[in-house]
Amino acid sequence: MKFQRKTIAILCVSVLGIVAVGLWAWPKDQASAVPAAEAAVAPNDSDLSAVSTAIAKATKIAPQVVYPGTVVSRNDSRLASDVEGRVQWVAEVGTIVKAGDVVVRLDNQLAALQLNGDKANVEKLKAVAKYDREHAERMKDLLARKVMSKAAADQAESTRDSNEAALEQAEQALKRSQYLLDHADIRAPFAGRVVSRLVNPGEYATAGTVVARLVDLSSIEISTQVPIAAMEFLKESMSVTTEVQGKPVQATVRVVVPVGDAQSRTIEVRLSLAAESAFVGDAAKVMVPAAMPRTVLAVPRDALVLREENTYLFKLGKENKVERIAVEVGAKDGDLVEVAGMLKEGERIVTRGAERLEAGQKVRLAAQ
Repeated sequence: MKFQRKTIAILCVSVLGIVAVGLWAWPKDQASAVPAAEAAVAPNDSDLSAVSTAIAKATKIAPQVVYPGTVVSRNDSRLASDVEGRVQWVAEVGTIVKAGDVVVRLDNQLAALQLNGDKANVEKLKAVAKYDREHAERMKDLLARKVMSKAAADQAESTRDSNEAALEQAEQALKRSQYLLDHADIRAPFAGRVVSRLVNPGEYATAGTVVARLVDLSSIEISTQVPIAAMEFLKESMSVTTEVQGKPVQATVRVVVPVGDAQSRTIEVRLSLAAESAFVGDAAKVMVPAAMPRTVLAVPRDALVLREENTYLFKLGKENKVERIAVEVGAKDGDLVEVAGMLKEGERIVTRGAERLEAGQKVRLAAQ
């Protein structure tokens, strides 16, 4: 019996020793495998959708009515020829010219010949007029000494006056010839860009022929027709929000033409734009105030998600989880839009990345 107890004790000690040695020899990397596996299961913030946010705020916005308009240039001319002649040269389309630069050049040989002939005629008549004046003075002196008849003296004065009139006529013809020669070169009346050639070298242009179109791209504006009743809230020099090709552009009312159309009851309004902010001919929308400004809750238009069934946005809640809120859209002012719904001033809303979100989804904030 004692032998059996001793044998059992020895076996127990041996087992404990083996277990101790095994634990001491266990690899450390395997010991850390369990925490690593648990970390792999834990959520990673980099896997969350990145969004940009903004604050809903109360601001003053006036209800607006949208009217169509067109971007035009204040200086848009179809240059015409003052003289006739064969076209020698035309500036290429797209050429930028300064005021006074040549846009079209006509053959000026005939004008030069006419000018030289008129100069010679003037010189001849000057000599004739000088002789006639001196002759008339001599005849007047002889008449005073009663050695010449009055009829002869009168004849000398008449010849003098007639030739002086002819000289005046010749000098005017000389000025006309000089004008025709100078205007064989058709010059730009203002700085701009040649946008079309309406004649080509070799063609014959007559007086009044339109030869090219010149547009000043540094002075552009929007032209729109607005009902006379809307003039109560639209004044010159005020800033107005417009859209050009779907992009918001700030414009200034340059002039309100105070003459209305009898049939449409509208008047023309011109709004100045910054250079290179639009192309001449672009379609535009002009937001004209329809009432006095009022305080509303507004959000950036990028926060709105438009769907056929409704319009909604996402509000950022606790633990960066988003909540979907249906809203009604009201007046607009630049990038801000009036909204009505379960939203309060100061709450944070998603402005970028909302299209991919679902209600209750957790997000992370992108670098602003």
